[in-house]
Amino acid sequence: KRQAVMYLPSLASALLSPYQQIKAAKVLDPTGSPISPLDGLSGRALVVLLPQLGEFDSSEMCEQLVAVQDDLKKADLNLRVIGIGDAEAAKRFSRFTGLPLEQLLVDPNARLHRVLGLHAGPGWRVPKSVPDEMLSFLLSTLPGGVPKDESMLRPVFDAWLNYLAMCAGICAPGTLREIFRGYV
Repeated sequence: KRQAVMYLPSLASALLSPYQQIKAAKVLDPTGSPISPLDGLSGRALVVLLPQLGEFDSSEMCEQLVAVQDDLKKADLNLRVIGIGDAEAAKRFSRFTGLPLEQLLVDPNARLHRVLGLHAGPGWRVPKSVPDEMLSFLLSTLPGGVPKDESMLRPVFDAWLNYLAMCAGICAPGTLREIFRGYV
């Protein structure tokens, strides 16, 4: 049974188009209620998937999206942004970037990202021997801070650990080339 359960997400990915996968997914709205990423949208939509809310690429992308809001409206395009984080992180991210909160959804466990086959990094997990207090201290220095739900402390830390590894080019093909290209 365990193998069948592990196989189903890849089977679903193979059978469903990315649009169908996004439509079938469940993420959270800014109040923390489950919602389909496409609920409430009519007509054409630009759906943007971000890594962790608050990291520099997500912030820069949303600042650019805010700058072209009028152009999106003229083109009759609805905007929906989905980032990894919780409802509180969405509120802080919205205030920081100016992205309207009603356009922002969160995927606390990055399920949609995994179903779509997006890079997740090396899959590292912080050792159990590292005290939760240390993880809380380190997370308090990062955007989004310490999750309110204590059960999310290690998953959130693991997500940041893997994200930072990807920024260093570990298990993220082409990342360093793109970073260097941005500086030359």
